[in-house]
Amino acid sequence: MIRCAVCFMIWSSTAFACDVIGQRMISEVQNAPEVYLSVDEIPLAQPFSVLVSICSETAVGQMRVDAIMPAHRHGMNYTPKVSALGGGAFRVDDMLFHMPGLWELQVGVDINGQSIFYTSEITLK
Repeated sequence: MIRCAVCFMIWSSTAFACDVIGQRMISEVQNAPEVYLSVDEIPLAQPFSVLVSICSETAVGQMRVDAIMPAHRHGMNYTPKVSALGGGAFRVDDMLFHMPGLWELQVGVDINGQSIFYTSEITLK
């Protein structure tokens, strides 16, 4: 299986404190900016999109997105596309979970020269 990762550079974008809805992603870094994941419905083996909101007043340097199935030790077969929407919001298109089960969405964000990683579990039936 091919494990895919997406990188998207933000040259002069500043994220802002935000009021968002969605699932808060988990980070092991203390005092890390809040990151939220919003998705309507995830169809099996069909492309879908997610919104990622980074709640920080500091510029975002780079964002990476990946998803894995920990129990099967593989990731997605396709590379999603990341688009900056401004104000710390990003749209990730062409996500595709090709089989049911527990997926872990992983987001890596570079803020102030520090890489902060976030995860969120999604169960697809």
